Amino acid sequence: MSKNEEPLRLDLEQYTQGLLVWVSNKLSASASALYRRLFDLGVTDWRVLAYIEIYPWSTGAQVCELIGLDKAAVSRSFGMLAERGLLHSRPNGLRKVEYATTADGRRVYQQVLRVALERERALLQGFTAAEKAALVGYMHRLLDNLPAVDAVDALHSGAG
Repeated sequence: MSKNEEPLRLDLEQYTQGLLVWVSNKLSASASALYRRLFDLGVTDWRVLAYIEIYPWSTGAQVCELIGLDKAAVSRSFGMLAERGLLHSRPNGLRKVEYATTADGRRVYQQVLRVALERERALLQGFTAAEKAALVGYMHRLLDNLPAVDAVDALHSGAG
């Protein structure tokens, strides 16, 4: 910063990344506590179960790629969900394992989904259908812009 340059200031009420993280963290923490109490599942377990119900015979790498979860966390979830009989697996080649839900997994998925959708309705109360559609569109646009954020990260990765 040069002598004549004003220092940057962060307005937390307008900082979109901060707002997104706060909403996400608060939703994840409360969902995890509720889903653990009701279904003995953490929020990561729910996300993995939901992904596999929607995209049967997927791999851990595919789960990580689409929803951006940590590989170790996904692996732990797969192990726990399979141990509980909610997922079953099949090998695909030398190192790939694919997963699908079992009948019990589909039943638990439906139970958690009812609560998850109720939470979504509570979160979006006061939004019109058009506002909800706009919000979903904005969220997809943000997802589409993530490669540009990665490019900024790469630009600064050598800075020290």
